[in-house]
Amino acid sequence: MPVLVHAAHRPFARRLVHRLLAEGGQVRALAARDVASLRAAGAFVASADPDDEGTLEAALTGAHTMVVPLGGLGAADPERITHEGLVAARAAEGAQIERLILVTVAGTDAAATDDLRRAHATVSAAIAALPLPSVEVRVGLVDTAATRDLLVTAGLPVELRATTIAPVRTDDLLELIVAIDDARSSARDGHLVLAADGPRRAPLERYLAAVTPAAGSAGHGLTGRRIPTAARRDALCATLSGPWWNEDAAIPDAWRLLGVTPTSPLDEVLS
Repeated sequence: MPVLVHAAHRPFARRLVHRLLAEGGQVRALAARDVASLRAAGAFVASADPDDEGTLEAALTGAHTMVVPLGGLGAADPERITHEGLVAARAAEGAQIERLILVTVAGTDAAATDDLRRAHATVSAAIAALPLPSVEVRVGLVDTAATRDLLVTAGLPVELRATTIAPVRTDDLLELIVAIDDARSSARDGHLVLAADGPRRAPLERYLAAVTPAAGSAGHGLTGRRIPTAARRDALCATLSGPWWNEDAAIPDAWRLLGVTPTSPLDEVLS
């Protein structure tokens, strides 16, 4: 049965659509823009903003699973993330889908010190309360081109550059979600929280050294990169304070449970 990817105009969700299509299944997407390539690849695309509840519920009719990657690192408006997530929850219930997969950030908690983790916690609670089974993956810092650019251009203070992170490769996270989608159970309700920490920990400074081109190479420095606004930088700094891995021993390890072996962007500098 079909799976729908929410907010597929965003880079990670768009890549997930293509990865799910490669599995040969029926894939739907809700996207606000750049829908032509998704349709050309074989996805059924509903063109709408992520908070268009009516269109989303209609697109979910007859679908088995919806995947909602909340994201938002450095987002200056966490209230938008909350709003979109709650809309997705209501649409899922209205369409009576079979399951929902939610991707949140490590350390998601209603009592977190940063707005992003609290926003994710609000959406997590709403989805956990739905009368349908759901899986939440709490993932470490996801290594994307956009994340690298944001971290490089933000002018982070020394104390934050010393923050210990456990980065996760995008391709590994994609494989994990595909594996979750494949592992369809007979459960009728319940909310399963899984941890997807990166396999290696190191200071953020070390990570940036690993993924930033060396001086004199193409792509080095700030050329062609957009400097974040003050509001976005402040939001990023608040989120970077962590934690960036699972600290609750009761939360199962997603990689082990699903049989996916992650690698680390840090391997080259730490091997």
